[in-house]
Amino acid sequence: MRCNVIRCVMVLGVVLTAATAFAEATASRDYALGQHGSLQLNVPVSWKDSVTQPPNGLPPTIAFVPERGAAFRVLLTPIWSDRSGAVLPVAAEIRKKVEQAASQAKAQAIESDVAVVEMTGTTGLGYHYAVTDRDSKPGEFKRMKQGMLRVGDLLVSFTILSQEASDPVNQQAMVMLERAAHTAGKTGASGTQEHSVRSDALQITSTEQAHVLTVPASRLVMRLPLGGLSLTNSAIGGSTTNPRYFHFRDDAKQVIISGWFESDQAFPGLQKVWADEVTVSKKNGLPDAQRVVFGRLGNWETIAYERAVPNITNSHLHAHWVQAGTWIDLHASLTSNGSSEDARAKLESLLRAIVVKQKTP
Repeated sequence: MRCNVIRCVMVLGVVLTAATAFAEATASRDYALGQHGSLQLNVPVSWKDSVTQPPNGLPPTIAFVPERGAAFRVLLTPIWSDRSGAVLPVAAEIRKKVEQAASQAKAQAIESDVAVVEMTGTTGLGYHYAVTDRDSKPGEFKRMKQGMLRVGDLLVSFTILSQEASDPVNQQAMVMLERAAHTAGKTGASGTQEHSVRSDALQITSTEQAHVLTVPASRLVMRLPLGGLSLTNSAIGGSTTNPRYFHFRDDAKQVIISGWFESDQAFPGLQKVWADEVTVSKKNGLPDAQRVVFGRLGNWETIAYERAVPNITNSHLHAHWVQAGTWIDLHASLTSNGSSEDARAKLESLLRAIVVKQKTP
């Protein structure tokens, strides 16, 4: 399922009251929701998780990817009543929301009839639908299951991305959702154990000024100026399922920033990074890179270039920061009608505004 389709229909979650016939064991994990208690999930032990927390106390998004095996991505957002006193939707209203999302997804689905199916959780009802993208490309997710489920005082919106309807994640995720539970009230101080995010998974906190990125095991923190950049769920398989992967975009300025946090021992040097980039680009049939320039901008080692795209400028800046045991691999791109010189200047200005610091002891 292509990322743009996912963003288009992500207004939102489970059916299949399946028997517990999975070979893989599960473990209970608690996800703290501040004053709104915590969400308890029985998660397959090999699933890696990350939590994205937007600013202003908005609901977080919990993401799961596989430690090994076939690529998938499961996204959950627990929603609570807002401060205005508005109550969460009842079953009929939930069904209507899911039906609206299914109708939008149907436009690019193989299925001519997209059924909305009722599901039953431990504390409430929900609805979901599933579609297959008719125009999926190699490496992209083809299958999407999406819905909403009442869990206690929460409304959990979910998306399951996979390649085939038969992929185990579809059934595993549904069982996980059906067994989800909500503990009301603030967690942590009263002794309820909060879930500790994996030390090797990226954590992103968004404030009114910046997106703050770090990995608990890393000694570096990166601050990405907010501007018009917004975090997007863009995993389409392959390396994008890495739990330390990030992807931001500013649609108004046509800017995309993505990359990874990795161990500095994995950094092979700029020449090897570029050789691998050329190999992958040719394999994927991308236009040749032009005006390739190696350089340095502060502590960033950089590679600037353009892709030969007709009638527009498609400029790229690969940047690599290696310090204190961490390698930050960042890729910024800009599409515009201006000159390549102007595009490069804008990307360099953006890179200068990104702050990387060591954590205080």
